[in-house]
Amino acid sequence: MLLKTVRLVLFSIVCIQVSAAAQDRPTLSIGDKAPELRYGKWLKGSPIKEYEKGRLYLFEFWATWCGPCIASMPHLSEFARERKHEATVIAVNIWEEKGDKPYENTWPKVTRFVQQMGNKMDFNVITDSKDQFMGNSWMKAAGQEGIPCTIMVKDGTILWMGHPVELDSVVNVVLSGKYDVEASKKAREEKQRISDSVSAPFRKVMGRYDALVKEKQYQEAVNVMDSAIAGSSPEYAGTFGFLKFQAMLEHISEDAAMEYVKKWQSTKPGYTGSVAGIICSKPGYKKSTYEYGIQLMEGLLANPQMPPPAAYKFIAMGYANMGDYKQAIGTLEKSIKTGKELLKEGKFAGFVTEDSIKEQETQLAEYKKALKK
Repeated sequence: MLLKTVRLVLFSIVCIQVSAAAQDRPTLSIGDKAPELRYGKWLKGSPIKEYEKGRLYLFEFWATWCGPCIASMPHLSEFARERKHEATVIAVNIWEEKGDKPYENTWPKVTRFVQQMGNKMDFNVITDSKDQFMGNSWMKAAGQEGIPCTIMVKDGTILWMGHPVELDSVVNVVLSGKYDVEASKKAREEKQRISDSVSAPFRKVMGRYDALVKEKQYQEAVNVMDSAIAGSSPEYAGTFGFLKFQAMLEHISEDAAMEYVKKWQSTKPGYTGSVAGIICSKPGYKKSTYEYGIQLMEGLLANPQMPPPAAYKFIAMGYANMGDYKQAIGTLEKSIKTGKELLKEGKFAGFVTEDSIKEQETQLAEYKKALKK
């Protein structure tokens, strides 16, 4: 399953595509020949037909829904400009949500996103192919489940892979001529071994949880989460806590879910945006439930990293779902005004776009219609 929580938590360092099933061991590693470059559309820059000898090629994997990916783009653009004589950056769009449609149906959305980012994406940009070759034969083959992720290639060989926050220091070592490919490979394999041993219990729990939810055994799924929370590390306890809340709220008891989540959130476990988002975005709850979700989301507005329109959107939804369309309209009008100002100032690029503002304007019209009924 692709955890929905990562799409509501804006401030994580990485977005993770997690499968409950056991993962095959990586077949692609540092020191290996890079797979072919196969793409759907080359959206920006000049297509690369062959690798230039001695030049670094940095493949940056990202998605439009990944907050950390978007947050890293201004710095990556600066890097691409400063290193243009020795390195080429190619942003590879993968893992877009396609529903039950062919993968190429995601390309227009990605194209608009790139166009609206302008010089905030000042590097080459491509989409994955119809068969998602880049996501499968590069990322999954390398055992990479999180984005953003950079894979560095030189003379057709993979030199390094990891989070772009490490990119500057790694490039400096590579260009100095002191980079040890074999040592880097061994270090990564050891890191992967440790990661696999830590994540194995998590995958086992998620597999059991997924199966129980599919079988509609919701209380048993909650029980599994309770046991997992008691025995898990803080790294996973937040995910388990949120999934417990989600199962309780959507399938067992709204009152019990709210009693649990208020106590849980008082311990500052994170996932505040996820909790608020899932409450505010779904109809049919009590007014007090929406008030709590709105309260949580309003609290996030104090975080300077929070794009205000992202919070206002959910706050407006909360008001609309409780039937208070006047408050919903006022909130969304504030969101649209703020979004246009941020767009003009060039702030929160990627989080605030022309498309996101148009979506809110469409929703505003719906709220105004509802108010008149």
